[in-house]
Amino acid sequence: MRGRGVLALVGLLALFVWTGCARAPGTGLKVGVLVPLTGPFASQGQAMQQSLQLAVEELNRAGGVLGRPVELLFGDSKGTADATRSEALRLIQREKVKVLLGAYLSEETMAAAEVAAENGVLLMVPVAATNELNARVASEYDKYKYVFRTSYNIDQWAGLMGGFIADTGVGNYAFVGTNIRWNRELAQALREHLARSGIAPVYEEFYSPKEPALEPIVVALKGKDPGVVVLGDPGQQSINLVKKARDLGLNAPLFSVGGALGDERVARTLPAGGPLYFQAAAWDRTSEEARRFFSAYQEKYGYHPAGYADVLARDALFVLAQAVNKAGSLDVPRLIQTLEQGEFRAACGVYRFDRSHQARWGKGEGLEGMVVEWKDGRGEARWPRM
Repeated sequence: MRGRGVLALVGLLALFVWTGCARAPGTGLKVGVLVPLTGPFASQGQAMQQSLQLAVEELNRAGGVLGRPVELLFGDSKGTADATRSEALRLIQREKVKVLLGAYLSEETMAAAEVAAENGVLLMVPVAATNELNARVASEYDKYKYVFRTSYNIDQWAGLMGGFIADTGVGNYAFVGTNIRWNRELAQALREHLARSGIAPVYEEFYSPKEPALEPIVVALKGKDPGVVVLGDPGQQSINLVKKARDLGLNAPLFSVGGALGDERVARTLPAGGPLYFQAAAWDRTSEEARRFFSAYQEKYGYHPAGYADVLARDALFVLAQAVNKAGSLDVPRLIQTLEQGEFRAACGVYRFDRSHQARWGKGEGLEGMVVEWKDGRGEARWPRM
């Protein structure tokens, strides 16, 4: 009888731990992932999806979270706010997820933030940069407290890119991007940041992400002779712009925000020309964890990750997993408190959140980012100098 009583007590304790922490029989942490799997930014969505699948394999080999597996459920955001909202609602209402991760563009992510706020669901933002996300958390905390961003915001991004441009010693620059929200925000923030170093834009242009007329832009750039050309487009058209620039003999250094131009498969197809740089959240040398991620990604998928949407999505999931384990629960209020108060180590460095739930990026903050140059189809970290 005593043995049966002990077994019954153990069973009750196990049931209590499982129902209290996992909240769903037979599953562990279910994460609804919003990424553009179709549309003009599908290549970045695929990179996010691949890195997240790799991350889940790693997490689950190590025991998952709270001793249970992590499961990803994907929704195609298609690069639009409407699709993102629809998929976010599907994942919450039909799939019963308590956590969302995504999306990619700022327009998509603001839609996801509204859904998360309306439904009391945690949203981990791995890429989108608009400053409005921080502003909403800071000004309407009770409503938007569910939103945490692990990637850099527009101001932090401008600091990273502006620091590199200033260090090159150029006197001016040009900005060319796609006509979407965060590109215009970044252009303005970069202009303000570089003004402090006496560096001004000689040309700015924003084109349609679908069928832009790129040749007139390149001709205009040649006429302005900028010290460096910032390419704000992370999508396919940035590749076409580089090819057109080189076809027409534009030799100014090109500095990309990353995305498509951070892909080594793309770099190997580009014609020879002037220097081509891109910004990355992490590269092989960032940390031992980054080296392991880059190596595992290349081994699994056959090419080097770009160090942007891929590694940032991976880190967002690892930060979430650490927070769940530290909180000892999937209870959303407890997770919010844990994320606000804790620090979390991942491939890009150490993540800490400020009062607006923005990860602290910048020199001395534990997360910094870097600039990489393509040399003969291989990426070489150039800045900051170490």
